[in-house]
Amino acid sequence: MGCSVLTSLLVRRAAKERPSRIALVDPYPLGHSMLPSFLSIRSNLRALDQLLPYQGRLSAALIDSFFPSSPEGVSLVPLVSSAETSLTAKQAIALLKGLSPFFKELWFDLSGAVPELVPEILEGSQRVFLVSALEPSSLTAIKLTEKRLLPFHMNLNELGILFNQSHASQTVPKDIENWAPPFQFAGAVPFLGDNLTFLISDALSLPAAVDKALSTLTPKLLDGNNFIRKLNSPTTDHPSGESGMDVTLDQVQRLHQKLLAELRKTGSMQEKETKDLDRAVLEPQARDLLNRLLQEEPGLERAQRSTLLSRTLDLAFGLGPLEPFLKDEEVTEIMVNGPQQVFIEKKGMLEHTQTRFADEQQLRTIIERVLAPIGRRIDESQPYVDGRLSDGSRVNAVIPPLSLNGPLLTIRKFSKKKLGVEDLIRSGSLTRDATDLLGALVRARKNLIVSGGTGSGKTTLLNILSNHIPPTERIVTIEDSAELQLAQEHVVRLESRPANLEGKGRISIRDLVINTLRMRPDRIIVGECRGGEALDMLQAMNTGHDGSMTTVHANSPRDALARIETMCLFSGLELPLKAIREQVARAVHVVVQQSRLPGGKRSVTQISQVQGMEGDVIVLQDIFKWEGDQLVRTPFPPTFLADLNAVGYQWPGAKT
Repeated sequence: MGCSVLTSLLVRRAAKERPSRIALVDPYPLGHSMLPSFLSIRSNLRALDQLLPYQGRLSAALIDSFFPSSPEGVSLVPLVSSAETSLTAKQAIALLKGLSPFFKELWFDLSGAVPELVPEILEGSQRVFLVSALEPSSLTAIKLTEKRLLPFHMNLNELGILFNQSHASQTVPKDIENWAPPFQFAGAVPFLGDNLTFLISDALSLPAAVDKALSTLTPKLLDGNNFIRKLNSPTTDHPSGESGMDVTLDQVQRLHQKLLAELRKTGSMQEKETKDLDRAVLEPQARDLLNRLLQEEPGLERAQRSTLLSRTLDLAFGLGPLEPFLKDEEVTEIMVNGPQQVFIEKKGMLEHTQTRFADEQQLRTIIERVLAPIGRRIDESQPYVDGRLSDGSRVNAVIPPLSLNGPLLTIRKFSKKKLGVEDLIRSGSLTRDATDLLGALVRARKNLIVSGGTGSGKTTLLNILSNHIPPTERIVTIEDSAELQLAQEHVVRLESRPANLEGKGRISIRDLVINTLRMRPDRIIVGECRGGEALDMLQAMNTGHDGSMTTVHANSPRDALARIETMCLFSGLELPLKAIREQVARAVHVVVQQSRLPGGKRSVTQISQVQGMEGDVIVLQDIFKWEGDQLVRTPFPPTFLADLNAVGYQWPGAKT
């Protein structure tokens, strides 16, 4: 009985004893393996390489059609469709990642696997078993295998060995467990018999001795082989923040305290120093110390040690339990509501995670670690603060007494991928028709307001619109926390500054807008208008700085204009409301409404032109509006169509 036979028996038994969706990856080309027969799979079967054209568009129905299941629910996944098919290890790993939403576990038969893929599988597996015959030559081969596995940093005590009685004359020695070291003895399977027809029957009926042996083996396998979990995360944490491999918060906390004690003994850190450790300097030393400390912890498996190591380093030098979310590119926002509650936003939807902090003090330490490099502080005299991480991510923290839930931390992650207009079109956030108009508005130097709710994508849209500004113009950007990333060469970036410890030195957005007028800007872009700077922005738009842009928080274009009026009233100048409204009507040409729709999708839902005043009311006319589930063009062209024509834009149906 070979490795593939034994694998098929074990995986069928595992699926029967713990019903769950399991995939068994077959290393042999389609049509060159007996595994379909051993699993009683008689439907049409396809191979992993045939999924390449569907990457990013996988569905349960597609997976079911490619990889039919055995009677117990085991899906077979052949690696390649033919012996001539070329599938690189990188492609295979990417495709296996794509299977993760559809299978609980992933098993591998490595007896004929592509050599380049074996290291990836061994590094990612939680449990590995070697199958050996009961022969001296096979035991010698195991010793060679031991040396070959050392480069993978695997703990040999966590490698199981299965002895296989390959013919009837063999007997299982009573002292077989002494044959296994340094590997962990998992068990021995008796001789199956010469007639293996029962293997290809739907109702698996095994000889009694074999059935008993498999019953003993199967529980040892049920905790392992979840290769998917390692593929999806740099640690063994679940993406949702659930702890992996039974690593508890107490274990991490205890190991962290031991590490700090060791670092203090060596003089690498001061007695009370915890929040501002230099990772670049101390991590190599800390990693060596942790490896030694983990060797003193009994009963830990390799994956548990790896998880404890990474989590403890994150707690000592990074943002602790939040690190997996910072590394997950699909997570766009992290919201910590006290030490016992962490939410994330993923694909526009909120998720409640199982991540926890040990206590309020640990969370406060993480908050202070975030703020220290950017020169911000938080204490009872300044119990809330805004800031940004080195990668541009926006941070807000609030502590008691303002917060009744304990310390609060919100991180809006900065996307490492710079989005372009084509990305918005592909995602359905904009139509090609609307995109052409917005680009023409920027090139024609029309003043734009991007309006929307929190997290609706206003800054992203502002970034993309700025790409249409000619490179010959001088641009000044003004923000509370710098997020705009303009592509032009001549860009001056200004950022406001909070007060110092004495309450002095504050530089507001309004101060910067006023100063910008002395800097000879062609265009002014204010990341967000929140107060009296709105009046200064309007005056700049009305005095030769056409083509300027800003964002405001509002639910519609009309609400946006009303909010600007209100902000102008906070400027300190006693102006009549009608005078302010006339300033708005003359300065603002177009309001672009950005919305977050049900289901998490972000989209432009309205493009409205300011047409002037009728009495005391500002007149707005929709150029594009949301109807049903899409943005559609209205019959009403902009009144400044001649300006748009001059920059190459043609309103559909208009005469040239």
